[in-house]
Amino acid sequence: MLKKLILRNAKRQLGDYVLYCITIACAVACMYAYNALLFSDKVRQLPELEVLPYMIIAVTLLIILVMGWLVSYMTGYMLKRRSRELSLYMVSGLSARTIAGLFLYENLIIAGTAFIAGLPAGILLSWLVESAVLKMFGMTFTLGFSVSFKTAGLTLLYFAAMYLSALHKSKKRIYKIRLYDLLYYDRQTESSHPCRKPFFTGIFLLSLLLFTAGYALIVIRPIGRGFDLLTGLVFLVIGLFAFFFSVPSFLSERLEKRKGWTYRKNRLTVFRGFTSKIRSMSVVLGTLSVLFTLSITFLGIASAAGHFADQSIGLNVFDILILHEGEMTDFSSYEERISERFPVKSAHVYGIYTGRSREFYTVWENEVEERKKVRMTPRAEFQYDNYMKQSDYLYLRHMLGYEEPELDKNSCYVHCIPQLADEFEDYMEKAGKLEINGQSLMMGKIFSESFSQNDTYGNGLDYILVIPDETAEGMELLYSLYAVITEVPLNGMELRQLTEGERLVLLDRGVGKSVETENGVAVTSLIYTDKDYLSGKWVQKDSLSQIYVILICLVYLSVILEIAGTAILATQALSDGDKKKRQNRILGQLGMNEKMINRLNNRQLLLLFLLPVPPALIISGWLIYDGARRIVFDAPGMPVFSGEFWIWQAMGTALGFFVLVYGIYYTAVRIRGWE
Repeated sequence: MLKKLILRNAKRQLGDYVLYCITIACAVACMYAYNALLFSDKVRQLPELEVLPYMIIAVTLLIILVMGWLVSYMTGYMLKRRSRELSLYMVSGLSARTIAGLFLYENLIIAGTAFIAGLPAGILLSWLVESAVLKMFGMTFTLGFSVSFKTAGLTLLYFAAMYLSALHKSKKRIYKIRLYDLLYYDRQTESSHPCRKPFFTGIFLLSLLLFTAGYALIVIRPIGRGFDLLTGLVFLVIGLFAFFFSVPSFLSERLEKRKGWTYRKNRLTVFRGFTSKIRSMSVVLGTLSVLFTLSITFLGIASAAGHFADQSIGLNVFDILILHEGEMTDFSSYEERISERFPVKSAHVYGIYTGRSREFYTVWENEVEERKKVRMTPRAEFQYDNYMKQSDYLYLRHMLGYEEPELDKNSCYVHCIPQLADEFEDYMEKAGKLEINGQSLMMGKIFSESFSQNDTYGNGLDYILVIPDETAEGMELLYSLYAVITEVPLNGMELRQLTEGERLVLLDRGVGKSVETENGVAVTSLIYTDKDYLSGKWVQKDSLSQIYVILICLVYLSVILEIAGTAILATQALSDGDKKKRQNRILGQLGMNEKMINRLNNRQLLLLFLLPVPPALIISGWLIYDGARRIVFDAPGMPVFSGEFWIWQAMGTALGFFVLVYGIYYTAVRIRGWE
């Protein structure tokens, strides 16, 4: 008998809370897809992703807390909605322990159904996730149907930890509950808010003050070491809760003052129902707004970081660069080793020279300071102007497929990033001529195609001067380079294999040693005197692997936060089904047609879905904008972007995904409401 009752109740709840079940299934799919990366043979072959498993585990544990809170909230909500039904069981003679067992088994059936439904979706999603991750690092993905039992087992373990802890709390709650509590449990709401104008006005002003203080701490960061960022986020969270605590009273007061507006066009029905609903949801709305803020921010920062990494790598046009410090050298051993492993399209050996001139360096320094609002000290090798022979420059342009201009033997040309072109042009017009190595050269043209200049130890830092070959004779050779363009992309594993058994090491720009220069103490990343250094596009991508790892985890976390918050909002919107039916019936009896009733219900639903969004959009927009600018400004040299369009692209990506998921849930709630 009890088994039939459990099955009947579980089936009914699957229908009543279908959006919640779908949300749990989506969470299972995401957990399976990302946990599959832990057991992927190809992903484990990539040395640059060594930290990814630890990051995924850490993020998954955080997601367990978030989804555990969702399950705990929903089981408590189900208990509240079914309290009178459970009181009938108690009156019928069932003990509290038996009732708790019924409730537990019913929810286990719901959980099992959601888990089983989520696994196939997780398998499909895991292919997409693995394909995207491998593509980031130059590896190919081979589609093949396979189920990882290790991944399924780990997902089940996480799912059990998430679900059983929440159900255990509900079971203990039912053990202690009395018949009186069950009879009146569904009438419990948040404590009523004081409706006096000075009180809610003060709370509202406090929320604005907290928003301002939080924003100032995050943007200005006066404390440093991350404390201001953490404090600012705490202020923003408290400000959101204070804001939603004051909103119901504020709206009620506005409606009372504008009675003429309120009583026209059926607005009273919509806004009275709306304010009645949100009056008991201030804590929930504050929580949802925090979840949405974090979701949009995480996805926006991930998108901005991805744009930055892709742009940085795209500006590095040579697949392989091998650097030898201080002199021209024989790169034939490297040439043979590379040609044995990869199909080489073209290659060239050339030198980067330096002198004691700082004319263009001064222009560069001033422009960097103006854009970044901070004075930078570049690596020791780039504290003077750097030079390249015209013959080498023309050959490199030929390798890259660029137009090959005619270069005057008595002129000096400049190749720089686009952001410096106008400033250098102004300087060259004023200077007219330039003294280099005892020769007077006319100022030539400026070229600004991508030329491996955005990072250190390529063809200069953001710019290089192209001079006649004769002028370069006798100048100090900073380093020689062997530039290679391959037919295929490379990955971190292949790059590390290239350094095996050679005096070749990967160039790590994050490592340096202090050296004495004429301008004082500076830092160099060329820390070995007996080594050559491997760099280029794919080494730079390898050095940016941590950005991609963080990107992957932020997307994972963003999806879970949004579906968790939207599921709660959707459940709240559908919670007053019986009350809504009675209200609709009364409106019909008063003469309102069904079309108008549905229109009013849809307006009220739209207002409920819109309410937690504006604060989340404003705060997340601030955070994305500030975070994206810091990503660029913390990099060496000039910003890799000339404008801020890429930041708006990142915001658009985050907002577009949020609106898509939000719209799906909103549409589903409307359809359920019609039923």
